[in-house]
Formats: sequence, structure tokens, C-alpha cells
Amino acid sequence: MLRKIFVTALILFVLTNFAFAAEKQPKKSVWQPELRVGIKSDVTQVGLKVSAPCIMIDPATKKTLKKIPANKNFVVDFAQMKTKAVEIRPEKILLKDLKSTIDGREYFGGVRVNKLKASLTVINLVPTEEYLRGVVGEEMSPAYPLEALKAQAVAARSFALKNRGRHEKDGYDVCATTHCQVYAGFEDFEIVNKAVDETRGQVLVFKEKIADANFHADSGGMTEAVADVWGTNVAYLVPVKELLELTAPWTKKFSAKDFASRFGDGFGDLKSIKLSKLTVGKKSNDRTDSGRVKSAQLVGTKKTLTVTGTDMRRKFSLPSTLFDMKLDGGEVVFTGYGSGHGVGMSQQGAKSYALKDWKFDKILSHYYSGTKLKKLY
Repeated sequence: MLRKIFVTALILFVLTNFAFAAEKQPKKSVWQPELRVGIKSDVTQVGLKVSAPCIMIDPATKKTLKKIPANKNFVVDFAQMKTKAVEIRPEKILLKDLKSTIDGREYFGGVRVNKLKASLTVINLVPTEEYLRGVVGEEMSPAYPLEALKAQAVAARSFALKNRGRHEKDGYDVCATTHCQVYAGFEDFEIVNKAVDETRGQVLVFKEKIADANFHADSGGMTEAVADVWGTNVAYLVPVKELLELTAPWTKKFSAKDFASRFGDGFGDLKSIKLSKLTVGKKSNDRTDSGRVKSAQLVGTKKTLTVTGTDMRRKFSLPSTLFDMKLDGGEVVFTGYGSGHGVGMSQQGAKSYALKDWKFDKILSHYYSGTKLKKLY
């Protein structure tokens, strides 16, 4: 009898302590920032569908306008409503668990539709972590190593939250194109989900403010100072060397006549080009610290022009500003390296470092000098 009492007491003691320990365990936060991502603009109608029962609300008054059933196509008819915007949100489940179909493409989260004078703007209301699942695999190949993808997830999260409200005049936070970050909506890559989940809520900060974590495809051997691209100094966006040099080589050719025509009738025919030879990491009067073109002098029969590397890249759709150029007979020949503006993390470089067993935090500290990781949620 005493043994039975002892065993019963022991079981109760273990269960009580297990329950107490479980209560003491920190609960995983389900809260996360919500982003408004611009999906469509200047459209007159949009077809919608939701994966779970939703309500349509007036965001100005928070009043429910109607209920939306699951898995049935519908449109927003502003002619029947006295409002200039509506939001479709889940009735019972979390926003992160809802999927919305917008003109045949599936997205995480809900939808907002803004009515302008003669058109509609369609916005995806999406939690940050679900947004990243549709960004990371578009901005970086899912075939890249996990640590590179984790670095990309943190950079993309930092960029999105730092630039929240970038398109406020358009009615949303960020767009879904390269102007902000490429966002494809619902995607389900296992390794991307792992990269997002294992860095949940983590951003880069500099002096306790979220860093503007710009990134690009391939630096060509050395990243660029942001001041040499967009004119403003940022302490953590400075040139850093890569493992590999002269990566992603490219060549573009234009007839001298076509080249000269891009500069207007007042330029005349192209006589010569004055630009020092490219050496990665070597600065000169016409090249930046990384070796990118700061400016080139173009001598025409009517006038001489000094053109910046950035303007040259834009005018001739060049992959980067890390290039040489010469007048060769009747052609202007560009030979260059890398892809993108060169500021911040090189995605190809992140891959190279990950293959050398660098962890994502080390990769990020290399590209964003003086920043540190911080968990926001």
C-alpha cells in the first residue's frame, strides 16, 4: 500500500514539474510586421479568390462590408459601395495561413484594393516572414548553399523593413519588382523556407537602426561604395574584396554611329574615348576605389563630353560599371565584369563564402561593415 502511495506521489511530482517547466519555456512569438506589397496598378478589374472564409472591410471605418466564402471567384465592385478602399482579411485564421489568388497567381496573406479616379491598385497584405518566402528564392537561386540563403533572408528582411513606406504615395510599402525586391507571391522551396525560419525576425542594425541592406548579383571582384552609385555616404556600405576576381565577364558592342547618336546631334561623330585601364581595387581620377568607371571622356567632332559610369550603364543597358571601353575601328567595345550596382552583398560572393563554410552572420558582417544582427521578433 505504501509503495502504491509512493509511486502515485512520484508520478504527480514529475507531471507537476513537467507542466511547470513547460510554462516557463519562452513561447515562440506569432506576431510579425505586416507589409503592403503593390502587385498591380492602373487596372480596371481584378479577379480574386481566397483559401478560407474572409471578411471584406472598409479600412477607414473598420466596418465589415460583406463576408467572402472560401474558394469562390469574386470581384470588388466599388459601384455598390461608398468607400475608396477595401481589405479582404481572414475571418477566423491567422493572416499568415491565408492564401489569396490575384488574377490567377497565388499569394500569402490578404488583399487590399484601392480605387483611384479611373483605375484600381491591388495590394497584397502579407506578414513579413511569408513575404520573404516569395522573395528569397527569386532574388537568389534556391540551389545556393543554405548559409548564403540565410544571409539573403536577413538582407531582404532588413531591406523591406528599412524601406517600409517607400511607395507610400502609391498606397503601399514596397513594390514587387527590382525597384524594391522581386516578390513572386506564394512559393514553397524547402531550403528557402528553412533559411527564412532559421533567421526569423533577424535584421541587420547599425547604431540600433535597421540597415539599408542593399545587395546585387555579382560584384566582379570588389563591391562598391554607395556614395559612388547614389551619392550619399553610408558607413556600412563600403567597398570590400571578394574571394574571386573578374567574375561574370561580359562584352557588348555598338557601332560608332549608333553610340554617338545616343548623345544627340550636338555631339557629332565619335573621335576617341579617354578612360584608364580597369584594375579591380585600383582607384584613379576616372575610376572609383573598386575600379568601376566614375566617368569617361568622349571626344566628338562637335563637342567633348564627360559621362559618368552610371549614366553609361543606363544608356547602353550594361550589366555593371566595372568595365573597359575602346573605339575599335567602327565599333565601340565594352568589356566588363559583374552584374548589378555593386553595393552591399554580392549574391555570387555570398555563395562562394558559404562554400568555404562561412556562416551567414560572418558573410553579412563582411559585406555590411560595422553592422550587427538583432532579433526584432
